Amino acid sequence: MVRKIIHTYLFHPMPDRVQEHFRSWILDKEHAREKESVLREEWDRLDPAEVFTVDERSYRRKLGRLHREMHVAPKARLITLSRRAAAVAAAVVVLLMGVEFFVVKHLAADSTTWLVTAENSKGRFTLPDGSTVWLNADSRLAYRADFAENGHRRVRLDGEAFFDVKRDTLAPFEVTMDELQVRVLGTRFMASHIDDFGIEEVTLQSGSVEVEHLHSQERIRLVPDQNCTFDASTGLTTVRNVVADNYCSWTGDSIVFDNMTLGEIAVNLEHWYNIRIRIESDVDPSVRISFTLRPETLDETLRIIENLTHYHCLQIDKHHISIRK
Repeated sequence: MVRKIIHTYLFHPMPDRVQEHFRSWILDKEHAREKESVLREEWDRLDPAEVFTVDERSYRRKLGRLHREMHVAPKARLITLSRRAAAVAAAVVVLLMGVEFFVVKHLAADSTTWLVTAENSKGRFTLPDGSTVWLNADSRLAYRADFAENGHRRVRLDGEAFFDVKRDTLAPFEVTMDELQVRVLGTRFMASHIDDFGIEEVTLQSGSVEVEHLHSQERIRLVPDQNCTFDASTGLTTVRNVVADNYCSWTGDSIVFDNMTLGEIAVNLEHWYNIRIRIESDVDPSVRISFTLRPETLDETLRIIENLTHYHCLQIDKHHISIRK
């Protein structure tokens, strides 16, 4: 019966109410060993051609990430059945159904906790030191069991996150990406590392941060309303003055654009929807418009901008938008 329930859920469309019942049932301790076994079998045999139609490159990238997230520690198999069943269930559900976010925790000597958000969701988490982190869509944050020990608080970011770091002068807070590392004592800032864009950036809202390029060892200290960006295509690191709130507004439930320029709105939308917007040369970025952004889809928001500006918003691909006459 357990196998039949899981197979029915994984391979057939289900309404939201049924999905919620399934998540509660799969995490219940009853028949935990059998549930775990079936989920592990299905996870190991997942095939994008047989399960559902997606972009294969995107599918395999996600699958690889989730495999890494589920096997961070060599002793990961030592975790308890209930926790492991929850981790496997969450991984399968995230991959197939798009659950909002989940935590995968490996209870081993070298354990690592991963905070993960799905493609169309955000998550708010509290770290062991009391710091708060907001993860944007399709993002991952990892920290080890000894996170707050040895005089350092270290996390690794893949995606985009906003940090409200609890001040501790004896234990610097460090965020590592591929090329950049951010070091702070206590402050509020946004960090972003998205493979599809080839860009890593840090934007400071309050306090101060030190940004280090891991290969060149170049160190840059930012003050509030400054942005540091590393472009992998050119190898250049730039610092510029910005309005930090435009980069961090995605953490809220809505944004009010009150007589704001199209250029400023574009920055907000880039982080709200996890996209990049190019304003073409025939468009005036200083045009001011007003509207309120709630959980509208990207397409709905682009239509609003078109109606208010009479410019055309063209979606080039999943992550790139062009605004033109």
